[in-house]
Amino acid sequence: MSKRSALSRRDLLAMTGALAGSAAAIPVSSRSQDSEKEKDLMSVESDGVGEKTGVLYKAADGPWGALNYFYFYLEAPMHLIEVFPLRNPRTRWAVPLEFEAEFRAILEGAPLSASQRSLLFNPDNLGVGDGLYAIFPPREVLETISHEARGEIYNYLSRFDVNPDIANPVRIRSGSVEEWAHGTEIRPELVELMSAMTYMKGGLMLFGDFPHLISLSKSDEEARILQKHSSRVRSMVIRLDVKSSPPVDEIMPYWTTGLGLRRKEVEPLIQAAMDTPGVTGLDLVHLLPPLPRKVLYTYPDLSMAVDGQLPDCHWTALNFFNYNPETLYLDEFFAASKLMSGFDQIERPYRFGDVLVFVTEEMNAHHSCIYVAADIVYTKNGRSMYAPWTILHLRDVESTYPDFEGKPLRVQGFRKRSPKV
Repeated sequence: MSKRSALSRRDLLAMTGALAGSAAAIPVSSRSQDSEKEKDLMSVESDGVGEKTGVLYKAADGPWGALNYFYFYLEAPMHLIEVFPLRNPRTRWAVPLEFEAEFRAILEGAPLSASQRSLLFNPDNLGVGDGLYAIFPPREVLETISHEARGEIYNYLSRFDVNPDIANPVRIRSGSVEEWAHGTEIRPELVELMSAMTYMKGGLMLFGDFPHLISLSKSDEEARILQKHSSRVRSMVIRLDVKSSPPVDEIMPYWTTGLGLRRKEVEPLIQAAMDTPGVTGLDLVHLLPPLPRKVLYTYPDLSMAVDGQLPDCHWTALNFFNYNPETLYLDEFFAASKLMSGFDQIERPYRFGDVLVFVTEEMNAHHSCIYVAADIVYTKNGRSMYAPWTILHLRDVESTYPDFEGKPLRVQGFRKRSPKV
């Protein structure tokens, strides 16, 4: 059994520092003496489909310069996992009582067998209490329903916060459970079971049954390891290719938002990287403002909670340029007020620091993130302690938030207003 775990922030920064002067993601033993061949190996053009770890991809060029990126997996530290009790290992599908008839109709219409449907509606597997109508699917149903049936049922149940693992499922962005689980301590038979229990939403593969996996653990230690792995999410490391980018004067307007913001900090750093032999890449974390530079690739802890609320996407986006975070942005009313009063609506092309908000046709906001470059964003997908600050493709965030209660979401850009002189 593998003992490898997800990278810590310290490990990651050490690794990216080493990669800055080397051929990232290419083992030394496989490096070609032919520099052109090595360059080809380093610059894999992305088609946006099935990207995986262990490959260095090239992003689209633009006013930001030349970028490349690779993937890694984050997991919450064990001290956070141990703050909370283990999940209840008995799977429960629940809806408020007023939605009982609607939920039963979903189950009646889902592609289930007669025996599966009979077991789900067996009185022994039903319960009513605390204002909820609940079904406790037996193992023989839970493990055998089709991907399509699970998708219909879980995409409906995800509307209700009383189904936390379904409302906030594991997102398998590579489309491969095996790739997602590589390097974990999850037993191969459980990885195989995960693959059988995935479902799709908006083109994104999801898994919402970690309580069931925990029920199959062989010890308390394994149960806690599984709970830790349930926080596993994929993120990206972005590097500025300093040897392929235009001169620093040409890319400075982009990285300083056209206002010269932080130019005295950023320009010498990029110029030094460009001037230093052997340095090929500069991690973009060094170009971020102080607060996102501090929290990127980390999970929130209880010390960040205010009145029981942890930072969410709106707090993350509106505090992007703040040295000290404004806690009032934990309140959606104040977040919306700030967006309306301090930002202008914009369309593409977006630039560094723009806030991208996922809205319904009525302009109700359901997610926000920060545009970095090349359709890559800085985001926190949820308020949960299991939701870290990450870097993702915009398309990955769009697949996470395709709609809200059946209403399609679209991206609306906002740009911070320039200070009046």
